[in-house]
Amino acid sequence: MGSSNAEAAAELAVLGSRLARIAQRFAETREASLGLTLPEYRTLRALRRRGPRRMKDLANWQLLSSQTMSQTVDRLVVAGLVTRTEDAVDRRHLQIGATPHGLARLQAYEQAFEQYLVGALDELDHAEAAQIAAALTRLNEAIAAKRDAGYFRTQREPVHA
Repeated sequence: MGSSNAEAAAELAVLGSRLARIAQRFAETREASLGLTLPEYRTLRALRRRGPRRMKDLANWQLLSSQTMSQTVDRLVVAGLVTRTEDAVDRRHLQIGATPHGLARLQAYEQAFEQYLVGALDELDHAEAAQIAAALTRLNEAIAAKRDAGYFRTQREPVHA
């Protein structure tokens, strides 16, 4: 890996951590007005992207316990944002799927968060913002391709004696 890749990776690590904290604060301060907690938002995003899933898959994807995922889904069901249906492949399991109302709530949440982040870009001129947007689009595409190829799956590090 070249030094520019290492520098970009270091900046990405800082930015990722910073954005995670910003997203958490946003969720905490806007939960009442937007009607979603951060785990609920992430669950709806996963369902939009991946389609209906088993509860266990949703919990694993978000690194949540089964109990926490169950409580999250319970709240979403009560709010009419997701449904539970019998799994066509294995009737012992339930599939969780987003409702049209849930997808609309997700879209409203994402639009509010994007507007919230626009303020962070006030210092940039139009050309700088356009360059960053293009680079982030390319980065998101590259990361998605690596994710889909299994690059980010948890692997144990080799033990050296």
